[in-house]
Amino acid sequence: MKLDAGRVDAFLKTPAAPIVLLHGPDAGLVAERGLALARSVPGALNDPFRFAELNNPAPDTLLAEASAASLTGGKRVVRVRDAHEPLVKALETLLKTPPEALVILEAGELTPKSKLRALGEKSPDVAVIACYAIEPAKLPQIISARLRGMGVSIDQDAAAWCGQNLSGEEGPLSQALEVLFLYAGENKTLSLGDVSDALTDGGDTSMGEAIDAALTGDPAATDKALALAYEEGTAPVGLLRVLLGELLRLRVAAGAMAQGASAQEAMAGMRPPVFFKRQPAVQKMLRFWPLPALDQAIAAALAAEAACKTTHIPDQAYCRQTLLALATRARSAARR
Repeated sequence: MKLDAGRVDAFLKTPAAPIVLLHGPDAGLVAERGLALARSVPGALNDPFRFAELNNPAPDTLLAEASAASLTGGKRVVRVRDAHEPLVKALETLLKTPPEALVILEAGELTPKSKLRALGEKSPDVAVIACYAIEPAKLPQIISARLRGMGVSIDQDAAAWCGQNLSGEEGPLSQALEVLFLYAGENKTLSLGDVSDALTDGGDTSMGEAIDAALTGDPAATDKALALAYEEGTAPVGLLRVLLGELLRLRVAAGAMAQGASAQEAMAGMRPPVFFKRQPAVQKMLRFWPLPALDQAIAAALAAEAACKTTHIPDQAYCRQTLLALATRARSAARR
């Protein structure tokens, strides 16, 4: 059966079919919904006897896993990544005696001519869920709603900017929302300037060059670019806000690497995309700045911003000290 979009969220919490086929061009949304379905069975993900994850399995392997009994009691979950047409025969066999386990089939985009999709849509024991990117016109409203659910409010013009500059695909969108959530901090509000600072790629400005030099471990280049940025009128607080945005983007990418992604894959998922001229520098940053170090750098940037807003603090000198400290740390990491 083909599941209507309005019924998807409720179904993911309490799946009413033993087999679910997720398909569509938004791979991130397919994966997110697959995980949500797996989590709908209490305790299964943490029990190796109740959870099996298969990548493009042979039909016999799928049948064996879907039919296996749970050794510890409780419902089993079988999650299949990269499901393809050769599984049609296995699905036909399963439908003769629907499994007690929850079987999740995750596929790419399946056309209406797909036999796997057609079989699922005509069977009452299979829920077929299409996964498409969010339409650009709907993005601002959805971004506002999802941030609100995270306890963060966003100005209307800031949400509109996000709608114009962010992808509607689930993976990149989730990463961007995580960056914005972290950037909002205790204020829990986001202005147009905030989202622009948090999500805009550094580019070729003196300010961007100073930040790149600091995070790739070049103190001399950091000092030179920072002096030029000050001559151009860059405010220390503004620079620190851009630095914070870059650190938060790196933190999301570093989190992906901690989950097994390569540096290239993690960088490819950064949103907005990293400008091609900056990609070598960003790859260095991801090598030099693991998650614990990034957390410390973020704390330092926040402390520096707060200090620079204090009346009697020499803000340019404090900002310079912060960047040079980051550059020194990155240089030490490069030498290990």
